[in-house]
Amino acid sequence: MTGPTAIVAEDEATLRHQLIEQLGQLWPELTIVGEAADGVQALRLLDEHHPDVLFLDIQMPGATGLEVARQASGRCHVVFVTAYEQYAVNAFSAGAADYLVKPIRAGRLAAAIERVRSRQ
Repeated sequence: MTGPTAIVAEDEATLRHQLIEQLGQLWPELTIVGEAADGVQALRLLDEHHPDVLFLDIQMPGATGLEVARQASGRCHVVFVTAYEQYAVNAFSAGAADYLVKPIRAGRLAAAIERVRSRQ
């Protein structure tokens, strides 16, 4: 059996790579199967890879994280990683497992990982 897989969708490359690095430290058995710089790419990767988890920014070009989450609902766990606190209610309405506000603290990311693991 293979380990869990994820896609990281974040339009800022530096933040995307920082999140991937943090995930590697906190959840070493997680395999990142795709990186998206916009919502359209995230949707394509979702269809292509069928990940267990989708880490999503909210404000992205092409399609917003909320639009991507609605498409992903029921297909994988969605964890929002965003600078915008005001979208939390909409995020959970779209089926989010968790909602992290940037800058991401390791302890908060670890809690989100545990929440997702408990749902698998």
